[in-house]
Amino acid sequence: MVFRQAASPARVVSAVASLVHRPVAMDAGPNLLVSVSWKVPGRARREIVARLRTLGDEAPLVSLTERKGVMAVRTTLDPREVIRRLRGVHETAPGVFRYTYKWVPVDLWTAPDVPSLRQAVTRLRDRIAPGERWRVTVERRTDRCPPSPEIIAAVVDLVDRKVDLTHPSKILLIELFEREAALAVVTLEETLTTIAASARRRPFDVPGSAAAP
Repeated sequence: MVFRQAASPARVVSAVASLVHRPVAMDAGPNLLVSVSWKVPGRARREIVARLRTLGDEAPLVSLTERKGVMAVRTTLDPREVIRRLRGVHETAPGVFRYTYKWVPVDLWTAPDVPSLRQAVTRLRDRIAPGERWRVTVERRTDRCPPSPEIIAAVVDLVDRKVDLTHPSKILLIELFEREAALAVVTLEETLTTIAASARRRPFDVPGSAAAP
């Protein structure tokens, strides 16, 4: 896996461009994805570094992905704890989030083809406990990936839990790039959407949610 710190805003570096066609564990690469202002990637990167340093990570690795406006981050901290603490910061001082829009953890990286995604979901499905309700959310970061309904239909049968599109206990999040995919099983509290996101929407960030079987 290629993972390099971005040297300058003008140099687009793919954090996970060389993924093989098998799931890669969280400890092998970026464990956060951050949606940012694509117009000022340097400022966005500095904001990410600043926020993580205040939490205790002195040297987070931040790289541009193949999709403008999305950065891959490797932090030594627990990514879910990072987001929990950042949610607290956002509640008391939302203005410190100017160039970062959404923070989500990453549990696995894999190739974006259906067999690889099914293998990754099989590894993650036990994180949805018996009795918990769930849904799939697909974020398309390229117009070249399969449609969200196709991805959802390909993996929904792997999790034997009741689907709930409105009030799920857990969300299986699949972030699709052209050459890789990032997956995580999260609760709503384990992601952060900042106040800066309200004025922004980009063409290919198209979420999809699983229909009840």
